[in-house]
Amino acid sequence: MKSVLDFLEGHGTSDELIILGQCPSSNMKPLKNGTYDRLMKWCDSVGISMFAFHNVIPNKINSYDMKDVDSDALYEAVIGKKKIIALGGFVERVCKKHNINCYRIDHPSPRNRNLNDPKYEKQMLKKLKAYLDEH
Repeated sequence: MKSVLDFLEGHGTSDELIILGQCPSSNMKPLKNGTYDRLMKWCDSVGISMFAFHNVIPNKINSYDMKDVDSDALYEAVIGKKKIIALGGFVERVCKKHNINCYRIDHPSPRNRNLNDPKYEKQMLKKLKAYLDEH
């Protein structure tokens, strides 16, 4: 399965910051206004130019089941990272279960109805920026 970082144009990886996602998309092209497009816009808006990325369920599309989490790969992905960002509630629960400290933001999916409110999204990014600045 192709890595998310393989198709994010101009992306650099980081040894300090990792973003954790849920599972790979069946469409590995960054569509305009899609999940990856929005994630990259968020990163730009808070000053993230480089980050590592890992899906907590790397080998199964559209799974929401804790038993599908690859714990070994997760631990390997986060080791040594100073800042860990979880995309959505499921990933946050995975981190809690595995005793991984993280900062949760909403999942950037176009289906996320919280993001229909531009004020909500702006406030979420403001809080993310504060987290990044203090860590």
